[in-house]
Amino acid sequence: MKIDLIGHASLLVETEDCRVLMDPVFFDPFCEGLNESCPKRTVFPEKIPDFDFLVISHQHLDHFDIRTLASLPKNVDVLIPQDKLIAESLVQLGYKSIYPLREFDKVRIGSTVLMTTRSEVRVPEFGMVFADSSGVFWNTVDTYFAPPTIQRVKKDYPHIDFLLSVWHISMEGKYQYNQSLSFPFGLYGELFHLISLIQPSAIAPGANGFKYINQSSWQNRIVFPVTRERFCRDLETAFPELKKNIYTLDPGDVFTIDQGKYSYNRGQSEYAQMILDDRECLEFFPVNVEKNLLDGNPENYDLSKMKSHIAEEIEINLLNFITEYKDLIFKEHCRWSVIYQLEVIFPDGSQKWFIDFSQDQIKVEQGRNAIANLFSYITASSLFSLIEKKRDWDYLLCSGEYRTFQKVYAINKLGIIPADASLLKDPLELRLSSQYIQGNNIKLEIEKWGNTSQDNLDTEEDINPMLRIGNLLIKKRNLKKSEN
Repeated sequence: MKIDLIGHASLLVETEDCRVLMDPVFFDPFCEGLNESCPKRTVFPEKIPDFDFLVISHQHLDHFDIRTLASLPKNVDVLIPQDKLIAESLVQLGYKSIYPLREFDKVRIGSTVLMTTRSEVRVPEFGMVFADSSGVFWNTVDTYFAPPTIQRVKKDYPHIDFLLSVWHISMEGKYQYNQSLSFPFGLYGELFHLISLIQPSAIAPGANGFKYINQSSWQNRIVFPVTRERFCRDLETAFPELKKNIYTLDPGDVFTIDQGKYSYNRGQSEYAQMILDDRECLEFFPVNVEKNLLDGNPENYDLSKMKSHIAEEIEINLLNFITEYKDLIFKEHCRWSVIYQLEVIFPDGSQKWFIDFSQDQIKVEQGRNAIANLFSYITASSLFSLIEKKRDWDYLLCSGEYRTFQKVYAINKLGIIPADASLLKDPLELRLSSQYIQGNNIKLEIEKWGNTSQDNLDTEEDINPMLRIGNLLIKKRNLKKSEN
């Protein structure tokens, strides 16, 4: 069995007896102009071979693309959920052979079986099992596959060779409905429990290959809480027996199943090609929605001086501090395998560093770490003010020029245990603590304003006599009260 990833959820599956095109979306942008494929890809529709079945899993427009469907041959058999909108739309496009299927319906072609699988979401939707003598492939698409569904699938197919799994726990609409943007620990943990029930021999994250564009691009910071790299790392941790059989499919990749043997050929598809891995734009950043962190540099610090001092603070002083107190202050960071990502926003751009506390030899490295789980963002001028003891943390927090969040957890096949965030302080906050500042910012204010304030005090001669009498009467009244 051969599986070609065209992009996002679009697949061409070739079994021993037939070819099946599933959820084809060939053109960018899609979803009424809201989305583009991510990673960026090129599709060559004219090179796609003849296929026997067209499968539409559900009506969401990243799976049900009218422009693509209008361009395809209309003489194929189309398998759809029991959805009137999909059926009527296909008829209007000219398709003749349309077959609405219920959950766990089977279509047989020679030795090949296509079986729909149930979804718990509210739209009519199914996943699909592809089975022939070479193996069993389950494409869950966007379905929420509850334990009864898993039991039903494994009744017919006890051994799942390859699982293309839901993985990213979409947070679409959370911001719009004023719901929590915190990392979805519970749902993510439940996903691993479900995967443990399936017990696949090989697995890959599937159906999350898009980004928001134009006016909607701000949602890339909040909709995708898990990176693909983190999901695969978590799979390795929870299912060490799967370590050699965890795959990541990009547009244009080809995956082959042959009786327990797997072949992964990157970029070998003849009709799809990845042209740019731009997944970094999907960085989960829930503390920066609609209000980008910018450095106005209100104190007009010299930019080159800021850069050199900040680099020294992070790469030398902070590292020495962590090394010295690793077994004391940073004991929990090490125990929870924290990977700390720090981004400093300068007036002319940003710089990133990360520190991996899971390593025996802790280092400060430049750049982005895709599996980071503790994040801090700070303007350069604010950080420089901390280093120079001219600001304290109250200013940074109240000004919004410092933001932090975490998604630290321990994981196994039964689920996850979130870390106690209070035990995992930002290393910068521990290094440049209020004890480090020691009220120096207040002393600077006193030096700045103290003499001026004294100079502005009224002298004895300037005080209005009536005010002096009033103050004296108040004092006498207070004395009488204390004597009584």
